[in-house]
Amino acid sequence: MVRYPPPSVNRNYDSDNVVYADINIPALTGKEAVKKFHQDFIGTLSAIEFSMPVTDSRVTGDLGVVRGTWTAKLTPKSGLIPQTRDGGSWIAVFGRQSDGSWKWQSVISNSDQPLPGSSPGGAEEAILLQLEQDWADALVKLDPVAWERFVAKEWTYYFEGQVMTRLQVAAEIKSGAYKIESFQMGDFSAHVFGDAAIVSTTAAIKGKYKGTDIPAARSIDFFVKRDGHWQAISTQNTIIKP
Repeated sequence: MVRYPPPSVNRNYDSDNVVYADINIPALTGKEAVKKFHQDFIGTLSAIEFSMPVTDSRVTGDLGVVRGTWTAKLTPKSGLIPQTRDGGSWIAVFGRQSDGSWKWQSVISNSDQPLPGSSPGGAEEAILLQLEQDWADALVKLDPVAWERFVAKEWTYYFEGQVMTRLQVAAEIKSGAYKIESFQMGDFSAHVFGDAAIVSTTAAIKGKYKGTDIPAARSIDFFVKRDGHWQAISTQNTIIKP
């Protein structure tokens, strides 16, 4: 474990006019505000591994610009919060002081990681969208074998207070309880968190279930990725009332 920020960094922002812009926080002004931010942040952690190597530096008169990269592994004190890793780049503007030392004037840091709930380039979201469409097509075709490829063994279906297991729904499909002509989805939204994802859609189904029209619903599907493939572990549908 290394201290964060290192003692040298603490000295670097010993200026009343320093402006510090870090990830997901408002910009801070003044050394006391910056120090308090770091102290509060460190107080939430039991361990931290941090590095910030310099990749370039330039000096013009009494101004210097330094940039580099950073990586961090954070272990929160709370056992309820998982360990996280992050990394990115930073740039700092230094001013030469009357004693010849250099102090931060402005520091900006960013992260290379995708926004929470998204994957790089939206690749996983696109996969999940296609999966949802293929899953719906399998239901329209009343193909239980194809349909079961999209749901995990522990998949559970919740609908207006009713609960059905994967085996129960598969049995209903095989029995002919469903008569479906079309399945149209809309308002697609996906949030990916590593090997877990939440997908929300609207479902307008033209068809019947045991002789009763199937109402339009909003569907929330919970997915996990296993062996490189997404499978639903839970689905909750709520009727969209006129």
